[in-house]
Amino acid sequence: MNIDRMKEIREYFDNTQEEISKVLGTTRSTYANWESLDIPIPLDKLNLFCNYYGISLDYICGLTNTKKSNIINDKIDLKNIGNKLREIRTSHNDTQSKIANIIQVDQSNYSKWELGKIIIKIYPLIEFAKHYNVSIDYICGKVNNSDIK
Repeated sequence: MNIDRMKEIREYFDNTQEEISKVLGTTRSTYANWESLDIPIPLDKLNLFCNYYGISLDYICGLTNTKKSNIINDKIDLKNIGNKLREIRTSHNDTQSKIANIIQVDQSNYSKWELGKIIIKIYPLIEFAKHYNVSIDYICGKVNNSDIK
């Protein structure tokens, strides 16, 4: 993930880490750790960040240089994400085991993501999107077209 973009956007809008941490419902130190990549930001918090600034998940994750997209839904849904992961994976005739290996996670976690039982972690999601050349905003149900990047 391109952390410079999180900091760049926050600073462009002249927000402090304290201000944005309140928007995201966390502490300043936790936000600072996310911004510096000491710990990965959860997808739901990253989505809130993107919604707050009106930018795409694809932009903040370094998959595109286009900041905005035609967002149709600002919320993300675990079941929807799981369905998109499965749809994309099966359209390439890949097994869960194969994609889990490619994105370097164990298959049991990947299976839980596809079932919508737990939220996918941001780094595996980025690797998944890169591997299949699809939009994270599409996977998360924020845009209609899978080719947007």
